Amino acid sequence: MQEGSKRVRIANRIFQYEKELKDSLRQRLELVEPGLKAADGGREREVATGKIDITAEDVNGNYVVIELKAGTCPTGALEQVLGYSADLEAETGKPCRAVIVASDFPPRIRAAAKRANEVYLVTYRIDSMDVLRSAPQ
Repeated sequence: MQEGSKRVRIANRIFQYEKELKDSLRQRLELVEPGLKAADGGREREVATGKIDITAEDVNGNYVVIELKAGTCPTGALEQVLGYSADLEAETGKPCRAVIVASDFPPRIRAAAKRANEVYLVTYRIDSMDVLRSAPQ
C-alpha cells in the first residue's frame, strides 16, 4: 500500500501546482494576451461540460476560456477546452475563444490546434517561485 500513498502524494502535488499556476496567472493575464482581464470573480465558472479554470474577457469584450495544465499538456485537453468554450458561447451568446496553458505541447496537440478555430496554445516557464513567463504558440 505504500505505493498507493506515493501516488496520492504525487496527485496532491500536481493539484497544488496547478492551483499555484492558476493563482499566479490570474495576477498576470497580460502574459497570455495584452488587455485580458478576469471575468469570473476569481472562481471557476461551471458550464455543462465542466469547470473553467479561468474565464476572461479580451479588449473587445469577448470571452476567453483558459484551461491550465501543470506540466505537459495531456491528451484530451483540446476537446476539454473546446467543450467549455462552446458551452460558454451557447450560454452567453458572446463570441468565445479558447486558450490552453501548459509547459509543453505534444506534436499531435500542436497539429490539432492548428485546425481548431479560435484555439491558442501558450507555454509557461517558471524561473523562480514567483516569476511566471508565457509565450503564445
